[in-house]
Amino acid sequence: MSSLSHSDNISGNNVEQKESFINNDIEQKETQKETNVAILAEGLFLTNLLLIPVIPFLVLLYLFRKYSDRPDSVAYNHLRQTFIASILAGIFIVIIVGIFYFFSNTSAAVTWTIIITYLTCIHSLFVMLGIYGLSKAMAGQTVKFPLISSK
Repeated sequence: MSSLSHSDNISGNNVEQKESFINNDIEQKETQKETNVAILAEGLFLTNLLLIPVIPFLVLLYLFRKYSDRPDSVAYNHLRQTFIASILAGIFIVIIVGIFYFFSNTSAAVTWTIIITYLTCIHSLFVMLGIYGLSKAMAGQTVKFPLISSK
């Protein structure tokens, strides 16, 4: 009789171990999926800055809206940071340069020197933020860019 209860106890432990293993496997897959989305978000941010301006931004917008129901996830954190940073990059690069160009003497060499210096510095800053965010995403960690609240 005691051998029966002992074997029941062993089989019960095996079932618990299998359930625990399955739950851990599901959690690992979900974490890996979120990490992959975070990496994709940072890659899209860098692609928006370096290769093609509009299409990656639209994909970021779509993913940002898709993951907005999970505000505590790593994926949402990276999507939110890169989406807002993309908007700020557009403002700082396109609009401010446009305003400066419109209100300055475009035939003066100093105007073009200032515009090119400004673009180089601001663009490089956003690229470096994207690389920093990409390294955080690859590590599965959240990121906080300067001037963007973490909510």
